Amino acid sequence: MNLSAKRLNDAMVWFWKLLSSRNTGIVLLITISLLLLIGAALPNPSLMPRVEAIKLKFESPLLYQLGENFNSIKLGKSYIFAFIGLLLITSTTFCSVDRVLKRMSTRKSAISNQPSFRKSKSLSLPKNAPGVAENISSLIQAKSWKTTDWTDNEKRIILARRGDVGFWGSIFFHAILISLLIGIVVYHVSAFYGAVRISEGQTIKLTKDSLTSISRMPVFGIKLPPLAFTFNTFSAQYDDQTATDFTADFNIADLENDRQWKEIIKINRPFTYSGIDFLMTVQGYSPNFVLYKNGTPVVDTVVALDFDQDLRDTFDIDDHGLHVVAQFFPDMERNSEGRVSTKSRIPNNPYFGIEVYQQGRQVLRKLIGKGEGGSFGPYTLEFHDLHHWIRLNLVKETGIGFFFLCAMIGLVGLVIRIVDPEEQMMASIENADEGCRVDFYHSARHFEGLLEETVDEIITSLRKSANPQ
Repeated sequence: MNLSAKRLNDAMVWFWKLLSSRNTGIVLLITISLLLLIGAALPNPSLMPRVEAIKLKFESPLLYQLGENFNSIKLGKSYIFAFIGLLLITSTTFCSVDRVLKRMSTRKSAISNQPSFRKSKSLSLPKNAPGVAENISSLIQAKSWKTTDWTDNEKRIILARRGDVGFWGSIFFHAILISLLIGIVVYHVSAFYGAVRISEGQTIKLTKDSLTSISRMPVFGIKLPPLAFTFNTFSAQYDDQTATDFTADFNIADLENDRQWKEIIKINRPFTYSGIDFLMTVQGYSPNFVLYKNGTPVVDTVVALDFDQDLRDTFDIDDHGLHVVAQFFPDMERNSEGRVSTKSRIPNNPYFGIEVYQQGRQVLRKLIGKGEGGSFGPYTLEFHDLHHWIRLNLVKETGIGFFFLCAMIGLVGLVIRIVDPEEQMMASIENADEGCRVDFYHSARHFEGLLEETVDEIITSLRKSANPQ
Protein backbone atom coordinates (compact mmCIF):
# COMPACT_ATOMS: atom_id res chain seq x y z
CA MET A 1 0.00 0.00 0.00
CA ASN A 2 1.52 3.34 -1.07
CA LEU A 3 1.62 6.38 1.21
CA SER A 4 -1.37 8.20 -0.33
CA ALA A 5 -3.57 5.08 -0.14
CA LYS A 6 -2.54 4.57 3.49
CA ARG A 7 -3.42 8.18 4.33
CA LEU A 8 -6.78 7.80 2.63
CA ASN A 9 -7.45 4.59 4.53
CA ASP A 10 -6.44 6.19 7.85
CA ALA A 11 -8.68 9.17 7.12
CA MET A 12 -11.64 6.90 6.35
CA VAL A 13 -11.07 4.88 9.52
CA TRP A 14 -10.87 8.12 11.56
CA PHE A 15 -14.03 9.44 9.91
CA TRP A 16 -15.88 6.17 10.59
CA LYS A 17 -14.83 6.17 14.25
CA LEU A 18 -15.84 9.82 14.62
CA LEU A 19 -19.31 9.36 13.16
CA SER A 20 -20.00 5.99 14.82
CA SER A 21 -18.85 7.21 18.22
CA ARG A 22 -21.53 7.53 20.86
CA ASN A 23 -19.66 10.57 22.17
CA THR A 24 -20.23 12.35 18.85
CA GLY A 25 -23.97 11.76 19.12
CA ILE A 26 -23.99 12.93 22.74
CA VAL A 27 -22.11 16.13 21.85
CA LEU A 28 -24.56 16.86 19.02
CA LEU A 29 -27.56 16.20 21.28
CA ILE A 30 -26.08 18.46 23.97
CA THR A 31 -25.51 21.17 21.33
CA ILE A 32 -29.13 20.99 20.17
CA SER A 33 -30.38 20.98 23.78
CA LEU A 34 -28.24 23.99 24.70
CA LEU A 35 -29.47 25.93 21.66
CA LEU A 36 -33.09 25.24 22.62
CA LEU A 37 -32.41 26.04 26.28
CA ILE A 38 -30.83 29.40 25.40
CA GLY A 39 -33.66 30.16 23.00
CA ALA A 40 -36.29 29.30 25.61
CA ALA A 41 -34.61 31.56 28.18
CA LEU A 42 -34.70 34.58 25.85
CA PRO A 43 -37.87 36.68 25.47
CA ASN A 44 -39.69 36.35 22.17
CA PRO A 45 -40.98 39.81 21.15
CA SER A 46 -43.34 38.30 18.56
CA LEU A 47 -45.22 36.46 21.35
CA MET A 48 -45.31 39.43 23.73
CA PRO A 49 -48.07 42.06 23.91
CA ARG A 50 -47.07 44.96 21.69
CA VAL A 51 -46.82 47.39 24.63
CA GLU A 52 -44.45 45.07 26.50
CA ALA A 53 -42.35 44.44 23.37
CA ILE A 54 -41.92 48.18 22.79
CA LYS A 55 -41.05 48.68 26.47
CA LEU A 56 -38.42 45.92 26.28
CA LYS A 57 -36.94 47.42 23.11
CA PHE A 58 -36.38 50.79 24.79
CA GLU A 59 -35.31 49.50 28.22
CA SER A 60 -33.10 46.58 27.10
CA PRO A 61 -32.27 46.93 23.40
CA LEU A 62 -29.59 44.20 23.52
CA LEU A 63 -31.94 41.70 25.17
CA TYR A 64 -34.61 42.65 22.64
CA GLN A 65 -32.24 41.99 19.72
CA LEU A 66 -31.10 38.68 21.20
CA GLY A 67 -34.69 37.59 21.82
CA GLU A 68 -35.80 38.64 18.35
CA ASN A 69 -33.00 36.77 16.56
CA PHE A 70 -32.25 33.80 18.84
CA ASN A 71 -35.54 32.78 20.47
CA SER A 72 -36.37 29.07 20.46
CA ILE A 73 -38.88 29.37 17.61
CA LYS A 74 -36.36 31.15 15.37
CA LEU A 75 -33.55 28.76 16.31
CA GLY A 76 -35.79 25.74 15.67
CA LYS A 77 -36.52 27.05 12.18
CA SER A 78 -32.92 27.97 11.39
CA TYR A 79 -30.78 26.08 8.89
CA ILE A 80 -28.02 25.72 11.51
CA PHE A 81 -30.41 23.63 13.56
CA ALA A 82 -31.20 21.54 10.47
CA PHE A 83 -27.47 21.06 9.74
CA ILE A 84 -26.80 19.80 13.28
CA GLY A 85 -29.81 17.50 12.92
CA LEU A 86 -28.36 16.15 9.66
CA LEU A 87 -25.04 15.42 11.41
CA LEU A 88 -26.95 13.68 14.19
CA ILE A 89 -28.78 11.51 11.62
CA THR A 90 -25.46 10.51 10.06
CA SER A 91 -23.85 9.82 13.43
CA THR A 92 -26.79 7.75 14.67
CA THR A 93 -26.87 5.73 11.43
CA PHE A 94 -23.14 4.99 11.57
CA CYS A 95 -23.41 4.11 15.27
CA SER A 96 -26.26 1.65 14.59
CA VAL A 97 -24.40 -0.03 11.71
CA ASP A 98 -21.24 -0.23 13.81
CA ARG A 99 -23.15 -1.89 16.68
CA VAL A 100 -24.70 -4.50 14.37
CA LEU A 101 -21.30 -5.29 12.82
CA LYS A 102 -19.69 -5.64 16.25
CA ARG A 103 -22.56 -7.81 17.41
CA MET A 104 -22.03 -10.17 14.49
CA SER A 105 -18.25 -10.24 14.98
CA THR A 106 -18.46 -11.33 18.64
CA ARG A 107 -19.84 -14.75 17.78
CA LYS A 108 -16.59 -16.33 16.72
CA SER A 109 -13.73 -13.98 17.47
CA ALA A 110 -10.81 -14.28 19.81
CA ILE A 111 -11.30 -12.84 23.28
CA SER A 112 -8.41 -10.46 22.69
CA ASN A 113 -10.39 -8.90 19.85
CA GLN A 114 -13.35 -8.09 22.10
CA PRO A 115 -12.45 -4.93 24.00
CA SER A 116 -15.95 -4.73 25.49
CA PHE A 117 -15.38 -7.95 27.47
CA ARG A 118 -13.92 -7.59 30.94
CA LYS A 119 -12.26 -10.47 32.77
CA SER A 120 -14.17 -11.13 35.96
CA LYS A 121 -13.21 -14.44 37.58
CA SER A 122 -10.94 -17.45 37.08
CA LEU A 123 -11.46 -21.00 38.28
CA SER A 124 -9.11 -23.99 38.52
CA LEU A 125 -10.60 -27.47 38.42
CA PRO A 126 -9.06 -30.92 38.74
CA LYS A 127 -7.70 -32.39 35.54
CA ASN A 128 -10.20 -35.21 35.62
CA ALA A 129 -13.22 -32.95 36.31
CA PRO A 130 -16.08 -34.39 34.26
CA GLY A 131 -17.74 -32.49 31.39
CA VAL A 132 -16.63 -28.97 32.30
CA ALA A 133 -17.76 -27.39 29.02
CA GLU A 134 -21.06 -29.27 29.08
CA ASN A 135 -21.68 -28.25 32.70
CA ILE A 136 -20.97 -24.60 31.94
CA SER A 137 -23.32 -24.66 28.93
CA SER A 138 -26.07 -26.34 30.96
CA LEU A 139 -25.73 -23.89 33.85
CA ILE A 140 -25.85 -20.91 31.51
CA GLN A 141 -28.74 -22.24 29.42
CA ALA A 142 -30.70 -22.90 32.61
CA LYS A 143 -30.72 -19.13 33.10
CA SER A 144 -32.30 -18.61 29.64
CA TRP A 145 -29.07 -17.61 27.91
CA LYS A 146 -28.19 -18.64 24.35
CA THR A 147 -24.79 -20.29 23.94
CA THR A 148 -22.33 -20.86 21.13
CA ASP A 149 -19.05 -22.78 21.50
CA TRP A 150 -15.93 -23.33 19.40
CA THR A 151 -12.23 -24.06 19.73
CA ASP A 152 -9.65 -21.29 19.46
CA ASN A 153 -5.90 -22.03 19.94
CA GLU A 154 -6.60 -25.22 21.90
CA LYS A 155 -9.02 -23.36 24.14
CA ARG A 156 -12.68 -24.23 24.33
CA ILE A 157 -14.69 -21.02 24.06
CA ILE A 158 -18.29 -20.76 25.21
CA LEU A 159 -20.04 -17.51 24.33
CA ALA A 160 -23.35 -16.84 26.03
CA ARG A 161 -25.63 -13.93 25.42
CA ARG A 162 -29.08 -12.70 26.15
CA GLY A 163 -30.93 -9.52 25.39
CA ASP A 164 -31.26 -10.21 21.66
CA VAL A 165 -34.76 -8.76 21.73
CA GLY A 166 -33.46 -5.81 23.73
CA PHE A 167 -30.57 -5.33 21.29
CA TRP A 168 -32.90 -5.20 18.31
CA GLY A 169 -35.24 -3.01 20.35
CA SER A 170 -32.30 -0.63 20.71
CA ILE A 171 -31.58 -0.81 16.98
CA PHE A 172 -35.29 -0.22 16.34
CA PHE A 173 -35.12 2.85 18.58
CA HIS A 174 -32.09 4.09 16.64
CA ALA A 175 -33.92 3.51 13.35
CA ILE A 176 -36.92 5.46 14.62
CA LEU A 177 -34.59 8.21 15.87
CA ILE A 178 -33.02 8.38 12.41
CA SER A 179 -36.49 8.58 10.83
CA LEU A 180 -37.44 11.25 13.34
CA LEU A 181 -34.37 13.32 12.52
CA ILE A 182 -35.01 12.87 8.81
CA GLY A 183 -38.46 14.32 9.48
CA ILE A 184 -36.83 17.37 11.07
CA VAL A 185 -34.54 17.86 8.06
CA VAL A 186 -37.51 17.46 5.68
CA TYR A 187 -39.32 20.11 7.71
CA HIS A 188 -36.41 22.53 7.45
CA VAL A 189 -36.17 22.02 3.69
CA SER A 190 -39.91 22.25 2.98
CA ALA A 191 -41.33 24.49 5.75
CA PHE A 192 -43.38 27.45 4.57
CA TYR A 193 -44.73 30.38 6.60
CA GLY A 194 -46.68 33.22 5.08
CA ALA A 195 -49.61 35.47 5.90
CA VAL A 196 -52.46 37.19 4.10
CA ARG A 197 -54.66 40.02 5.39
CA ILE A 198 -58.23 40.17 4.13
CA SER A 199 -61.17 42.44 4.97
CA GLU A 200 -64.89 41.67 5.04
CA GLY A 201 -66.38 41.83 1.57
CA GLN A 202 -62.98 41.42 -0.08
CA THR A 203 -61.99 38.64 -2.49
CA ILE A 204 -58.35 37.59 -2.73
CA LYS A 205 -56.83 35.15 -5.19
CA LEU A 206 -54.08 33.24 -3.40
CA THR A 207 -50.74 34.08 -5.03
CA LYS A 208 -47.31 35.03 -3.72
CA ASP A 209 -48.04 38.65 -4.62
CA SER A 210 -51.26 38.67 -2.58
CA LEU A 211 -49.45 37.56 0.59
CA THR A 212 -48.73 40.35 3.03
CA SER A 213 -45.62 38.57 4.32
CA ILE A 214 -43.49 35.47 3.76
CA SER A 215 -41.30 34.61 6.74
CA ARG A 216 -39.98 31.32 5.37
CA MET A 217 -39.91 29.87 1.89
CA PRO A 218 -39.11 26.19 1.09
CA VAL A 219 -35.67 25.58 -0.37
CA PHE A 220 -37.15 24.49 -3.71
CA GLY A 221 -39.99 27.02 -3.72
CA ILE A 222 -43.70 26.42 -3.28
CA LYS A 223 -46.77 26.23 -5.49
CA LEU A 224 -49.74 27.76 -3.72
CA PRO A 225 -53.13 26.10 -4.27
CA PRO A 226 -55.28 27.98 -6.85
CA LEU A 227 -57.81 29.29 -4.34
CA ALA A 228 -59.91 32.45 -4.20
CA PHE A 229 -61.08 33.58 -0.73
CA THR A 230 -64.16 35.75 -0.32
CA PHE A 231 -64.46 37.01 3.26
CA ASN A 232 -68.16 37.28 4.02
CA THR A 233 -68.54 38.11 7.69
CA PHE A 234 -66.67 38.13 10.99
CA SER A 235 -68.24 37.65 14.41
CA ALA A 236 -66.95 37.61 17.96
CA GLN A 237 -68.44 36.33 21.19
CA TYR A 238 -67.70 38.12 24.43
CA ASP A 239 -67.89 37.19 28.10
CA ASP A 240 -68.43 40.62 29.59
CA GLN A 241 -65.48 42.51 28.00
CA THR A 242 -63.36 39.47 27.16
CA ALA A 243 -63.52 37.83 23.72
CA THR A 244 -64.13 34.08 23.98
CA ASP A 245 -64.52 33.08 20.34
CA PHE A 246 -63.93 34.42 16.84
CA THR A 247 -65.56 33.14 13.66
CA ALA A 248 -64.81 34.02 10.04
CA ASP A 249 -67.24 33.01 7.27
CA PHE A 250 -65.66 32.45 3.83
CA ASN A 251 -66.65 31.40 0.36
CA ILE A 252 -63.72 29.52 -1.18
CA ALA A 253 -63.30 28.58 -4.83
CA ASP A 254 -60.79 26.19 -6.38
CA LEU A 255 -60.07 27.95 -9.66
CA GLU A 256 -58.61 24.87 -11.38
CA ASN A 257 -61.34 22.38 -10.44
CA ASP A 258 -64.19 24.91 -10.67
CA ARG A 259 -65.40 23.96 -7.19
CA GLN A 260 -66.85 26.29 -4.59
CA TRP A 261 -67.84 25.82 -0.97
CA LYS A 262 -68.45 27.66 2.28
CA GLU A 263 -65.81 27.44 5.01
CA ILE A 264 -66.01 28.51 8.66
CA ILE A 265 -62.60 29.29 10.21
CA LYS A 266 -62.20 29.72 13.94
CA ILE A 267 -59.20 30.51 16.15
CA ASN A 268 -58.99 26.87 17.24
CA ARG A 269 -60.20 25.35 13.97
CA PRO A 270 -57.96 26.09 10.99
CA PHE A 271 -58.72 25.31 7.36
CA THR A 272 -56.36 22.85 5.65
CA TYR A 273 -55.88 22.50 1.90
CA SER A 274 -53.06 20.91 -0.13
CA GLY A 275 -50.97 20.41 3.00
CA ILE A 276 -51.21 24.08 4.02
CA ASP A 277 -52.94 25.14 7.24
CA PHE A 278 -54.77 28.45 7.17
CA LEU A 279 -54.93 29.75 10.74
CA MET A 280 -56.78 32.87 11.86
CA THR A 281 -54.39 34.61 14.24
CA VAL A 282 -55.12 38.34 14.35
CA GLN A 283 -58.26 40.41 13.99
CA GLY A 284 -58.56 44.13 13.35
CA TYR A 285 -60.83 46.79 11.89
CA SER A 286 -61.17 48.10 8.35
CA PRO A 287 -63.08 51.37 8.14
CA ASN A 288 -64.71 52.27 4.84
CA PHE A 289 -63.75 55.86 4.01
CA VAL A 290 -65.25 57.75 1.10
CA LEU A 291 -63.52 60.88 -0.20
CA TYR A 292 -65.71 63.44 -1.97
CA LYS A 293 -64.46 66.30 -4.13
CA ASN A 294 -66.97 69.02 -4.84
CA GLY A 295 -69.69 66.60 -3.72
CA THR A 296 -68.63 63.82 -6.07
CA PRO A 297 -67.14 60.59 -4.62
CA VAL A 298 -63.61 60.18 -5.99
CA VAL A 299 -62.22 57.49 -3.64
CA ASP A 300 -64.12 54.66 -1.95
CA THR A 301 -61.66 52.53 0.02
CA VAL A 302 -61.62 49.98 2.83
CA VAL A 303 -58.45 50.44 4.87
CA ALA A 304 -57.14 47.54 7.01
CA LEU A 305 -55.70 49.47 9.94
CA ASP A 306 -53.13 47.87 12.24
CA PHE A 307 -53.33 49.92 15.41
CA ASP A 308 -50.58 50.65 17.90
CA GLN A 309 -51.11 50.68 21.68
CA ASP A 310 -53.02 53.97 21.36
CA LEU A 311 -55.28 52.52 18.65
CA ARG A 312 -53.65 54.73 16.01
CA ASP A 313 -52.60 54.03 12.44
CA THR A 314 -52.03 55.97 9.25
CA PHE A 315 -52.82 55.60 5.57
CA ASP A 316 -52.34 57.63 2.39
CA ILE A 317 -54.65 58.64 -0.43
CA ASP A 318 -51.90 59.02 -2.98
CA ASP A 319 -53.97 60.25 -5.95
CA HIS A 320 -54.92 63.39 -3.98
CA GLY A 321 -51.71 63.81 -1.94
CA LEU A 322 -53.39 63.17 1.41
CA HIS A 323 -51.90 61.61 4.54
CA VAL A 324 -54.43 60.51 7.18
CA VAL A 325 -53.84 59.73 10.87
CA ALA A 326 -56.76 57.77 12.35
CA GLN A 327 -57.31 57.05 16.05
CA PHE A 328 -60.02 54.51 16.77
CA PHE A 329 -62.54 54.73 19.61
CA PRO A 330 -64.50 51.43 19.42
CA ASP A 331 -66.98 52.38 22.16
CA MET A 332 -66.70 56.14 22.33
CA GLU A 333 -67.78 58.16 25.35
CA ARG A 334 -67.20 61.71 26.61
CA ASN A 335 -66.50 62.68 30.17
CA SER A 336 -67.89 65.74 31.94
CA GLU A 337 -65.04 67.83 30.56
CA GLY A 338 -65.80 66.76 26.99
CA ARG A 339 -62.75 64.52 26.65
CA VAL A 340 -63.13 61.49 24.41
CA SER A 341 -62.23 57.90 25.42
CA THR A 342 -63.46 54.38 24.80
CA LYS A 343 -65.36 52.28 27.33
CA SER A 344 -64.23 48.97 25.80
CA ARG A 345 -62.69 47.38 22.72
CA ILE A 346 -66.08 46.19 21.53
CA PRO A 347 -67.26 48.38 18.59
CA ASN A 348 -70.59 49.37 20.14
CA ASN A 349 -70.19 53.05 19.26
CA PRO A 350 -67.30 53.36 16.78
CA TYR A 351 -65.70 56.74 16.14
CA PHE A 352 -62.49 57.88 14.52
CA GLY A 353 -60.38 60.86 15.43
CA ILE A 354 -59.15 62.02 12.01
CA GLU A 355 -56.16 64.21 11.19
CA VAL A 356 -55.65 64.94 7.49
CA TYR A 357 -52.39 66.39 6.13
CA GLN A 358 -51.86 67.81 2.65
CA GLN A 359 -48.35 68.75 1.55
CA GLY A 360 -47.22 68.45 5.18
CA ARG A 361 -49.88 70.86 6.47
CA GLN A 362 -52.78 69.81 8.68
CA VAL A 363 -56.03 70.59 6.89
CA LEU A 364 -58.52 68.70 9.06
CA ARG A 365 -58.79 67.49 12.66
CA LYS A 366 -62.17 66.08 13.65
CA LEU A 367 -63.97 63.27 15.49
CA ILE A 368 -66.38 61.46 13.17
CA GLY A 369 -68.79 58.58 13.65
CA LYS A 370 -70.54 56.34 11.14
CA GLY A 371 -72.09 58.40 8.34
CA GLU A 372 -70.26 61.53 9.44
CA GLY A 373 -67.48 63.39 7.72
CA GLY A 374 -65.21 66.39 7.79
CA SER A 375 -64.60 68.95 5.07
CA PHE A 376 -61.45 70.80 3.97
CA GLY A 377 -61.21 72.87 0.82
CA PRO A 378 -63.11 71.10 -1.96
CA TYR A 379 -62.88 67.75 -0.14
CA THR A 380 -65.02 65.86 2.36
CA LEU A 381 -63.79 62.65 4.05
CA GLU A 382 -66.62 60.48 5.34
CA PHE A 383 -66.47 57.46 7.68
CA HIS A 384 -69.02 55.37 5.84
CA ASP A 385 -68.91 51.93 7.53
CA LEU A 386 -66.80 49.62 9.70
CA HIS A 387 -65.59 46.20 8.58
CA HIS A 388 -63.32 43.64 10.14
CA TRP A 389 -60.06 42.29 8.81
CA ILE A 390 -58.27 39.15 9.83
CA ARG A 391 -54.83 37.74 9.21
CA LEU A 392 -54.60 34.18 7.98
CA ASN A 393 -51.26 32.55 8.63
CA LEU A 394 -50.29 30.00 6.00
CA VAL A 395 -48.31 27.19 7.56
CA LYS A 396 -46.81 24.14 5.91
CA GLU A 397 -44.76 21.98 8.29
CA THR A 398 -44.08 18.74 6.45
CA GLY A 399 -42.34 16.32 8.80
CA ILE A 400 -43.57 17.77 12.11
CA GLY A 401 -46.44 15.28 12.46
CA PHE A 402 -44.06 12.51 11.43
CA PHE A 403 -41.67 13.80 14.11
CA PHE A 404 -44.18 13.29 16.93
CA LEU A 405 -45.39 9.93 15.57
CA CYS A 406 -41.82 8.62 15.45
CA ALA A 407 -41.18 9.89 18.97
CA MET A 408 -44.08 7.83 20.32
CA ILE A 409 -43.20 4.68 18.33
CA GLY A 410 -39.54 5.00 19.35
CA LEU A 411 -40.52 4.72 23.01
CA VAL A 412 -41.57 1.10 22.33
CA GLY A 413 -38.01 0.17 21.32
CA LEU A 414 -36.65 1.99 24.36
CA VAL A 415 -38.94 0.04 26.72
CA ILE A 416 -37.96 -3.26 25.08
CA ARG A 417 -34.30 -2.42 25.57
CA ILE A 418 -34.84 -1.72 29.28
CA VAL A 419 -36.93 -4.86 29.85
CA ASP A 420 -34.46 -7.12 28.04
CA PRO A 421 -30.98 -5.65 28.73
CA GLU A 422 -28.10 -6.67 26.49
CA GLU A 423 -25.56 -8.91 28.28
CA GLN A 424 -22.77 -11.26 27.18
CA MET A 425 -20.64 -13.79 29.01
CA MET A 426 -17.65 -15.77 27.76
CA ALA A 427 -15.90 -18.76 29.29
CA SER A 428 -12.43 -19.84 28.13
CA ILE A 429 -11.58 -23.45 29.08
CA GLU A 430 -7.91 -24.51 28.86
CA ASN A 431 -6.60 -27.95 29.80
CA ALA A 432 -3.08 -28.23 31.21
CA ASP A 433 -1.00 -30.89 32.95
CA GLU A 434 -1.81 -29.49 36.38
CA GLY A 435 -5.57 -29.27 35.75
CA CYS A 436 -8.32 -27.34 33.99
CA ARG A 437 -8.45 -23.56 34.05
CA VAL A 438 -11.61 -21.59 33.28
CA ASP A 439 -11.52 -17.83 32.73
CA PHE A 440 -14.77 -15.91 32.72
CA TYR A 441 -15.33 -12.66 30.85
CA HIS A 442 -18.46 -10.55 30.74
CA SER A 443 -19.93 -7.49 29.08
CA ALA A 444 -23.09 -5.63 30.08
CA ARG A 445 -24.47 -2.24 29.11
CA HIS A 446 -26.51 -2.09 32.29
CA PHE A 447 -26.65 -3.85 35.66
CA GLU A 448 -23.08 -5.15 35.50
CA GLY A 449 -23.16 -6.04 39.19
CA LEU A 450 -26.04 -8.47 38.61
CA LEU A 451 -24.07 -10.12 35.81
CA GLU A 452 -21.08 -10.63 38.14
CA GLU A 453 -23.42 -12.32 40.62
CA THR A 454 -24.53 -14.70 37.84
CA VAL A 455 -20.87 -15.58 37.12
CA ASP A 456 -20.32 -16.25 40.85
CA GLU A 457 -23.31 -18.59 40.93
CA ILE A 458 -21.98 -20.56 37.93
CA ILE A 459 -18.52 -20.84 39.55
CA THR A 460 -20.07 -22.09 42.81
CA SER A 461 -22.05 -24.74 40.93
CA LEU A 462 -18.96 -25.85 38.98
CA ARG A 463 -16.94 -26.29 42.17
CA LYS A 464 -19.69 -28.37 43.74
CA SER A 465 -19.93 -30.64 40.68
CA ALA A 466 -16.13 -31.00 40.52
CA ASN A 467 -15.80 -31.71 44.26
CA PRO A 468 -18.94 -33.60 45.30
CA GLN A 469 -19.29 -34.15 49.09
